[in-house]
Amino acid sequence: MRTALLATLLASGCAARSYTHYLLEPAPATLPVLEEEAGTQLRPLGFGSTTAMTVRWNDGDVLTEVQIPLLASGQRIVIEHTPSGTGVETIPATRLVPPRPTTADATLDAAYRERGLRVNPDAAEVSISGARTLMQDALRAGNYQLALEWCELVLARYPSHPETLRAKGSMLLMLGEREKAIEVYEAAEEIESDPLVRQKLDELLRQESR
Repeated sequence: MRTALLATLLASGCAARSYTHYLLEPAPATLPVLEEEAGTQLRPLGFGSTTAMTVRWNDGDVLTEVQIPLLASGQRIVIEHTPSGTGVETIPATRLVPPRPTTADATLDAAYRERGLRVNPDAAEVSISGARTLMQDALRAGNYQLALEWCELVLARYPSHPETLRAKGSMLLMLGEREKAIEVYEAAEEIESDPLVRQKLDELLRQESR
């Protein structure tokens, strides 16, 4: 009788708890990012051998860009961005990291787009105001090459930004690249004319014709 009662208690206990409950105590917590969602997961991208998802992370110090191939069977991807070394071979970092966009840059970005000017979605997001400040700091220090590099970061994302194009033309002129400066000034004038730039461009063209 006692044996039958014990067997009944064990059977009811096993029915209430899964087998894995007895392997780990307490049961391990599942990270929210790994929790499966109810129903069929959406697949907004086409799956195939040539399909890749680009993931970018910019913390203001390091810009990381990873292209992850998407398997036809589907998969869950978790990316952990930490400053600690993982032993994984990485591509050498560039010298400059695009400043991370702020709330103020959202207004500048919207104003640029409203004018119908092109945005390069493949380039890293960049703070226009932050890059401008860094460019001015480099100019005050007499480092025109560094200032030009900050310009190029903005133009990679916003290739038709008139103010940055004018700044690039001026820095090329300071670096002795007269012909290239004329090309950049002319490109800026086609987008938005500026009296001072027009005057400087006319002066440079007269000098070229001599």
